[in-house]
Amino acid sequence: MPRKSTSVPEGTPAVKTEPIEGWTRSVDAFTRMIDRLQSEYAELEARHTALNAELANVNASLREAATANHRLAGHLDQIVATVNTGIIAVDEAGIIRLFNRTASDLLGIPAPEALNRPYELVCPERHGDNATALACARGAAPVAHQRRELAITGAPAVVLSVSTMCLESGSEGRPGGAIEVFADITAMESMHKEIARMRTLAALGEMSATIAHEIRNPLGGIIGFAELLARRVDGDSEVRGMVGSILQGAEHLNTLVNRLLEFARDPRLERRPLEWKRFLDMTVDQFEDGARRRGARIRLVRKWSEKLPTAHADGLCLRQAIWNILENAEQATSGEGEVTLSVQPRSDGQMELCVSDNGPGIDPKIVDRLFVPFATTKKKGTGLGLATARKLIEAHGGTIAVESASGQGTTVRFHIPLTPGEEN
Repeated sequence: MPRKSTSVPEGTPAVKTEPIEGWTRSVDAFTRMIDRLQSEYAELEARHTALNAELANVNASLREAATANHRLAGHLDQIVATVNTGIIAVDEAGIIRLFNRTASDLLGIPAPEALNRPYELVCPERHGDNATALACARGAAPVAHQRRELAITGAPAVVLSVSTMCLESGSEGRPGGAIEVFADITAMESMHKEIARMRTLAALGEMSATIAHEIRNPLGGIIGFAELLARRVDGDSEVRGMVGSILQGAEHLNTLVNRLLEFARDPRLERRPLEWKRFLDMTVDQFEDGARRRGARIRLVRKWSEKLPTAHADGLCLRQAIWNILENAEQATSGEGEVTLSVQPRSDGQMELCVSDNGPGIDPKIVDRLFVPFATTKKKGTGLGLATARKLIEAHGGTIAVESASGQGTTVRFHIPLTPGEEN
């Protein structure tokens, strides 16, 4: 089909279609780009919202963890502060960073004076000891339950069980610090010594009873024949003197045997109401009568009030214990000195009795051995008087101790518990 030709009126301008089509394409592309950007922005905004929510959850978890850690740290601080074990921690330079209350009490050093100070300045007396946090921080091998005796000025010596441990590594592989843990085992050691003493006393008691029974029968025969011989030698003074020596020695041996039996016998207390005032007067009166018969010229001073508490105790056992102590005091003064017996109730429900003499005193080095059976400072002593007295007093739940010094006399102090509710 033939193509028709279009005629354009003369004078009409020609239209340029190509720039318009380009512009249209640009507008479409821009629109598509805007749509894509809006879509990506919406996705980004949604992701941002999700991330914010996730971050908020993480922040909340961190806050809870921080709160829990803070609470745990507070609990740990309380535990470290109140535990009955001493704890000292030092850093790599040996500066004390932790010093708990028990460490302060045991070492006698206030915590403010120890914290943030060099260990060697706070505890100079432990210089060279390998069982310290400082030694461990400087490369010494950790120790476990090492026994150490600590002497504090003005206080009894304390026995410690010490353990050390290194903390995390510091620079160049060196220890980052160390911790020292120690406990007071003084009471435990005393208990072990007391158990050992009781076992020794039990063994000595069995041995003493056996020896006493073996000696008693032939000893009775010796005394009997010596007395019979004494009646037959009326005119021979030399023989009579020898017989007298035999009887004197036999009586001394008989006294020793009786003391052995008293010591070996397990006290079986018969507790009855004991009026201390009446009991003390009677005990001291009887002792003074015996001292006069022995020719002793001691002056016995009594110090107690007219009204004393009443307790349940075995009067015979306590009388024997007091007599043994008074006899020691009499012998310490050579039978011519002054002996004071003072008695007073204590606020802790115990009666305190003190027997003091003005004798020459005892060397402090042997004071602790006075309660050991057969240990004596006297030429004719048996070494059983104080040992038996201690056994009788401890059977009542009491305690006994000796205080003495050379040239200053001796005091034996013992406490007897009172029955609760028995005081007048």
